[in-house]
Formats: sequence, structure tokens, C-alpha cells
Amino acid sequence: MGSGAKVFYTQRCACRLMRSALVAALVTAVGVAVQGQQPDAGPVIQMLRDHQYPQALDGADRLLKQDPKDCRWLSLKGMAQSGMQMPVEAESSFRQALDLCPDSLLALEGAAQIEYARRKPDAEELLLRILAIRPQDVTTHAMLASFYRSQGKCGAALPQYEASEELFTSRPDFERGYAFCLADTGQYAKAAQAYAAVLSGAPDDAASRFNLALVQWRLHDPKSALETLRPMLPNNSNEMVLALGARVAEGSGDTPLAVKLLRAAIVAQPKNMANYLEFARISFNHRSFQVGIDMIHAGLTELPDAAPLYVVRGVLEMQLAQSSKAIADFEKAHQLEPQLSLAMDAIGIVDSQQYKPKAALDLFREQARLHPRDGFLQYLYAEALSKSAENAETTQQAIEAGQRSIAVDPGFEPARDLMALLWLRANQPERALEQALAALKIQPDDDVALYHEIMARRRLGQTAQVQALAKQLAVLRAQHAQKQRQGQQYILQEGPAS
Repeated sequence: MGSGAKVFYTQRCACRLMRSALVAALVTAVGVAVQGQQPDAGPVIQMLRDHQYPQALDGADRLLKQDPKDCRWLSLKGMAQSGMQMPVEAESSFRQALDLCPDSLLALEGAAQIEYARRKPDAEELLLRILAIRPQDVTTHAMLASFYRSQGKCGAALPQYEASEELFTSRPDFERGYAFCLADTGQYAKAAQAYAAVLSGAPDDAASRFNLALVQWRLHDPKSALETLRPMLPNNSNEMVLALGARVAEGSGDTPLAVKLLRAAIVAQPKNMANYLEFARISFNHRSFQVGIDMIHAGLTELPDAAPLYVVRGVLEMQLAQSSKAIADFEKAHQLEPQLSLAMDAIGIVDSQQYKPKAALDLFREQARLHPRDGFLQYLYAEALSKSAENAETTQQAIEAGQRSIAVDPGFEPARDLMALLWLRANQPERALEQALAALKIQPDDDVALYHEIMARRRLGQTAQVQALAKQLAVLRAQHAQKQRQGQQYILQEGPAS
């Protein structure tokens, strides 16, 4: 469940129920359209109502013998064929009717029903043609919404769901689809409201419960997410549920529960690398380095060629001053994935921690030359340059590397922070302020960026704003200190997976 992850349970729309409802509506519409104009149509309509489709087909053929180009009789024939599960023949009948009567709602709805059920691209055009004639038809809006969603076009589906909202009470599958598309388009607050509405009527809906917890997690509300997910956690062997539960539990400060769930997730799906990486992250945050190393070692028995696991184990080994093991792991990762420059970056970090800044800088410089489009590596090179010596030449080199990093990844907050510092060193407070504000837009509680903003505004003579910002900085740093104390509350212990 990394930041880029987007995992939602999906629900299948009840296409059979929709088709049955549509067939009934079409039969009624045909009756209204033809009764009083052609007495012989009455028995055919009644047969359709009674689901006597073979007899209805014979009756429609008799009508067509009298008038082969009557689009109404062709529509009746198509409906009978559709009821007999003959979609190809039914589509042909409806298409013939549309050739004769392009605006026939009967033929449009019949053809749309078939194309919709088969998820054919023509369904969109047919449904839109119906809405052009009958723009307030909620069933057609709902079908179009469901079709767009099945095509992965949630942005187009949302207005259609909203236009058919009155169906949500009787058709909760539509409301689930609406909630799904809200989440898929990043509208997590609205999605949470929609999923909560679904759960209020169906508290045992596991898919909606999982998705509600997930969007609450995306809204940075782990406590609500944990409470939503809690009924699903006991005796659950679903790896996705356990993994999400571990993340929301850790985010809520319940590290023991997070570890328990994460261990269970690893047991349930031992080849999912993401869970080992998450365990390592928790171990690192709680300074339980050896526990993390042991778990990554277990992961490597399942995934011996997973380069990221070697990198993470090396990082944990660094914290225990096991530099030779760490370097061996970094080199192994680089052998497995030469493009994974993070492995070589980590060697540079080791060298830096061993007070060999020259070796680290040389390594970063060479790797930056080999990987010009690696934004993280360019950032590390810029950082190494910034620490090597404070003179105009190295500052300019660091600025150039930092700019390359931001060009590759404009949303990488640490690079923005570093660039703000470098522009302050270069005595260009306007540019420093620009970078600090960009970092704060990415991460509003970035106290480093806020400090740089204060320094830049002070140099620009904007003293009226500095005092308020200084108070804001004090509050932020107090909050960060509290979080750090909470993070050290739990130390992981060795023990069997439970």
C-alpha cells in the first residue's frame, strides 16, 4: 500500500437484473407505441410480457411478412431474440430497425441493452443517442455510468452516476460504483461518504468496508480507517486486508497490532515483497534493526533475487555499524539490478557515515554522470556537494544537480528543501522563497521548508510575516517532537509469527 498504490475491491454490476428491468420497460413501451395502431401486435406484446419468447418471435415474423420495413416489428423481433439468448440475431434486428428509424427509442434501447451486456464500444454511442432524445432517463444514465466504469473511465462515469443518484437507494451496486469512481479519481472525502452510506445499509459488505478503510487511510485518518477495518481483522487470512490493517494500525500508534497483522500478511502471502519492506520500515522507525534484518533475511529465502530487499537490509545493517555486511548487500542489489542506483547511493551513505566524504562525493559524482535521469541520485549528489565545502563553485554545482533532480521529479520535497538552502547560500532569497513555498505545498508540515521561508523573507525585508511564521514553526517542531516520542514508545521483540 505504498503512496502510489491504488488498490480497491471492485463489484460487478448486476447486469442480469438491469437487462430484465430494461426488457420489461421496453415491452411496456412497445405496447404503448403499437397498440391501437396494429391490433395484431397485441398477442406478441403479451407473449413478451409472459416471457414466451419463441411464440413472440413467430408472431413478430408474421407481422414482418405484412410489412418487412416496419421498425416496430423489427424491434419486437429483436426483443424476442434477446429473450431467447440470441444476441447476434437480436442485434441485427435492432440495427435494421435503426436503419429505417434512426431515432426509434425502442430500437435504440434494445440495441443498447445488447451492446451494454456485451460491453461493446457501440454501447456508448447508443446510450448517448437515447439521452439526446430522453435526457432525464435515469436508467440510461446509470447504464452509461456502469459502462464507463467498466472501461476504466471513471472521470466520465461520475456525472452519469450523479444523474442517476435516485436509483442508489434501490440499487446499492450503483452507489458502490459511484464510490469506487470517486476514489479512483482521488476524491477521497466524497468516496468515504459514499462508502459509509453503502455500509449503513449493508454493514456486512466486506468490499465496501475495505474500500472505506482505504480511502480513510488516503485521507491521512488512520484511526478512523482502523475502526472501519477492525470487524474484518479477527481470523482473517486475506493478505490485502491484513496488510492494510497493519499500516493503519501503525499510523494509529498501535505498533503491536501492526506487527501482528503484518506477520500474518507475510504468512498468508510470503512472496509479496511490499510487506517485508513495510516490516523493515517499522523496524527502522522503532530502532528495532535486528528484528527487521531477520525478517528481511526470511524474505530473501522466498525472494532471493529481490534487489530492494538487499538494499533495505543494508540500510538496517548500517544502523548496527555492520558496514561490511551492508556494503555486500548493496553490491548484491546492484548486481541484480544495475539500474537500481539506490544501491550505489547507499554505499555513498555508508562512506559518508564512516567520515569518508571525499570517497562518497566521488561515488555520487560518477553515479550522477551514469544516471542523469535518476532524480533521487541527483539529489544525493547535490546534498553531498553541499556538505563538501561552502564555496561558490561547489554551491553552483550543487544547485545544478538539485535542479536536475527537480526537473525529473518536481514533487520530491527533500530536493526542494535543499534547493531553498542552496539559494540562500547563493544570496538569492527570492529563489529560496520560491523553493520553500513549493516544498510547503507538497508537505504543509515541512518545518525545514518553513524555516527556509522565514530566512528568505527576513532577507527580503518582509518582517511583518516573519513573526507569525516563527510561531507557526514553533508549533510544528513541537508536534514533530511529540510524534518522535510516540515513535519510540514501542520496541519490537523477537517472537513467532502470530
